[in-house]
Formats: sequence, C-alpha cells, structure tokens
Amino acid sequence: MTRKIIGIIVCCIIVVMQTSAQGLSVEVNGGLQGTRYSLHNGATQLLPGGSLGLLYTFQLRDRWSLLAGITGGIYRTQATLSDGAVFSNYQVDDVGSAFQYNMKVEGYKETQRFFAAGIPVMLQYYTPGAGRQWYFNAGGKLLFPTSAQTNISARQLNLSGYYPDYNVVVSDLPQHGLGTLNGLKASATNKLKPAAALSAGAGLILTLPRGMHIYAGLYVDYGITDLKGKSDSLPLVSYSPSGLNGVKANGVLNMANAGPMKLLSVGLQVRLSLGNARPKSAVKPAVKEVPPNPVDTTVSDEEAAAIMKPIIFGVMDEISIPEREYPQLDEVASILTRHPAMRISIVGHICNSGGEIEDPKVGLDRAKAVARYLIGRGIRRNRINVDGEKVSDPVLPNNPAANYAKRRVVMRIE
Repeated sequence: MTRKIIGIIVCCIIVVMQTSAQGLSVEVNGGLQGTRYSLHNGATQLLPGGSLGLLYTFQLRDRWSLLAGITGGIYRTQATLSDGAVFSNYQVDDVGSAFQYNMKVEGYKETQRFFAAGIPVMLQYYTPGAGRQWYFNAGGKLLFPTSAQTNISARQLNLSGYYPDYNVVVSDLPQHGLGTLNGLKASATNKLKPAAALSAGAGLILTLPRGMHIYAGLYVDYGITDLKGKSDSLPLVSYSPSGLNGVKANGVLNMANAGPMKLLSVGLQVRLSLGNARPKSAVKPAVKEVPPNPVDTTVSDEEAAAIMKPIIFGVMDEISIPEREYPQLDEVASILTRHPAMRISIVGHICNSGGEIEDPKVGLDRAKAVARYLIGRGIRRNRINVDGEKVSDPVLPNNPAANYAKRRVVMRIE
C-alpha cells in the first residue's frame, strides 16, 4: 500500500513538472502526525510522520486565493498502558463455566500506523508588498484512511480468572489459557473510516526565478470527527481455552476504554509553487516584451520624466514598496517594454539627517525591491543596474520637514 501511494503521487508530480500550468504547487509536510484519544489507565503520544501533496491555487482577488488538491500522508501514534493496570471482562471456559477474565500488564506499548489520502480546501491570504511576504491559510481537509496497522509489545502479561460461583482465582493453568506471558510480540488491525479535520498554516514566501515561489512555514491539522470504524468491546487479549499459545492480542483501539480517535498533526511545511500564484497587488502579471521596433526608438520627454520620478518609501528603514507606488512602476515597465533596447540604473537612497539614521544597506535593499518588481512585470534582469548610496543627500535643501523624501529610489536612463 505504501508503494502504491508513493507511486501515484510521484506520477502526479512528474506530470505537473512537464506542464506550464499556472498555480500548481507541490507541498511537503513533516512533523508529529498521528491521532489523539483518551485511554483509561494509559496515555498516547504523536510520532513523526509526513505527507506529500499536489495543490492548485485559484486566485480570488488581491491577496486572497483558494487552495485545493490532493495529499497523501503517514500518521503514527504510540499508546502505552500503566504498569500494573488490570483490565477485565467476562468469558466462558472450555467446560461452560463463566468467569471474570483479568489481564494485568507490565511494559505494554503499541505503535499504530495508517496511511490516508486527503482533499484539502484552504483560503489563503498574502501580505502586501513586492519584497518579503507572509502567507496565512485556513480551511478544512477530508481524510480517507487505510486500516490502522498496530505493532504490540509487552514485557509481561498476567492472565487470571476469577470464578464467582466458587470464589476462587486461577492464575497458573497455562494449558487452559491462564498464566503468565513474557516478552509478548504481536500485531493487530483496526478498520478506520473517513474523517474531517480543520487545517491552518502560516509562513514566509520566497521568490525564485521563472515565476516560482517557495512557501515555508508551520502547519496544524486538528481532527473534528472520529476515525474509528466501529466501537468494539473486545478484551486487550482474547481468552484461549486451548492454552497460552493461542492468546490473541487485540490492541487498545478495540477496547471499550479507548475514546473517539481524532487526527492531530503539527510541524513544518514547504510548498513549491510552479507558477505565479501570488496576488495581483504583489506581483503584476508579466508583460511580454515586444520585438525591437526600428521606428519606435526615441524616448519622449514625458516617458523620461516618468522613469526619473522618484519612488518614495517614506517610512524609516522601509524596504517593501508602498502600494501607492505600484502605478508609477507599472508605467515604467510599460515604457521599458515599448523600448526593448533601453537600459536603466536604479539607485536606492537613505536618510541620515535631522536625528534620523538609516543603514546604507537599506538603500541597496530598496533598489533591489524595485528591480524585482520590474522583473516580475517582464523586464529582463540584464537591462537593469542596481546600486545604493552610502550617504544621505538632500532633496529640498534647508527643509527638515522633507526628510521623508530622502528615503527614495531614483531611476535613470543609461
């Protein structure tokens, strides 16, 4: 089953990699992935697991999108029972006498594992800006699990029978299934049913070449419906009148003292977007550059003025382009598209006067943010030179109130 699931997902990824469909992404999650349920005289804990998904991003509006797709994951949980805990139920022996079957455990542990296909539907929000961005998503997931495979071990099991009609306890009759089992090793299977979970995630968006992006952050899945297929009331181990060798371990999930079983996962996620699925306000749709037009070679005064108009950041140490400057940069990108032979220089400036001090690196980061924006609009990187001023220079001399205008980016035609 594991190989089949991995094979299907790998085939899907290969198909995606051969296409240029915008908005497709591959997601890898890893962390503590398992289930939570109450266990009388015992405890459970999540174990490491992971999942792999194929998702598609549907753009809704600026900074909002919808994620949907398919995932496949492995979920693991460890259950332990307290040393000395006794579990009881009523049985009938080989001669027809009813008795109370008592099972006392020492060093009892189970590892439960299952695979599940999932269908997530998530609403995603992006923070504005053309530089560093954050994402937040929330929604739900439907799970379709395989049966849970359980590995069972116990240092010792003491199996005894109390006969109320005779007021006698039998604890050393191994040929009739009553006695001590040492070093138990066994396995069990539990049927699971489809379930629903709430999902959420948050993290950072990193830009890659060719319109690709990496989403790196944290995720959590919280189950809201029961995964157990039915409420069994089997004993921890079944009574065997033919001897201790015939005892069968059933596991805690088949006992009445195990509560509803719900998904719980938390960890790190990395999603590689194979197309430009970021909001329109952050990265505008790329405009294809037209072939050189020998007739259109002169830059007008209006176009030159539009290119040289400063991009004002305003806030101290701000390196994300303010949204109010997007129309100006869109116009610059259009001019550069109309003049494919034109090259420009982009220089970032800082403010170090009037008691305000900025690191020289801030100026260079501002210039890089503008360059990334233009590249996102389809302008080739080799047409842009980027630099940053190391010292502050005045915009309006002798006017301290205009210091904000020093925090700017200036473009020039080369």
